[in-house]
Amino acid sequence: MKLAENEERALKQLRAELSARYPIIDFRLYGSKARGEGRQDSDLDVMIELPDYDRAMVAEIDDIVYRINLEHDVFISALVFGKDELEEGPMSESPIYKVIQREGIPL
Repeated sequence: MKLAENEERALKQLRAELSARYPIIDFRLYGSKARGEGRQDSDLDVMIELPDYDRAMVAEIDDIVYRINLEHDVFISALVFGKDELEEGPMSESPIYKVIQREGIPL
């Protein structure tokens, strides 16, 4: 995995801010950047797992991601899941979740 300095700083800041506010279960980078195939203009795909999916919490996370994107001149694209939907719901069998489990890099 090869990330630019601003990308590393952005992901570290996002992880720190989210961990301080929410009970994060899992936080992974996946996609082209995780595979080492990302270009300079590739986005940073991250998966965030919380104990429960809460729309208000996801909206707050989206605001944090937006601010960090602007501060660091990056484009973080975040998918947020609740543990219950990953363990008991249809998301456990979704292709995107299987890719994240296979190639995702815990941060």
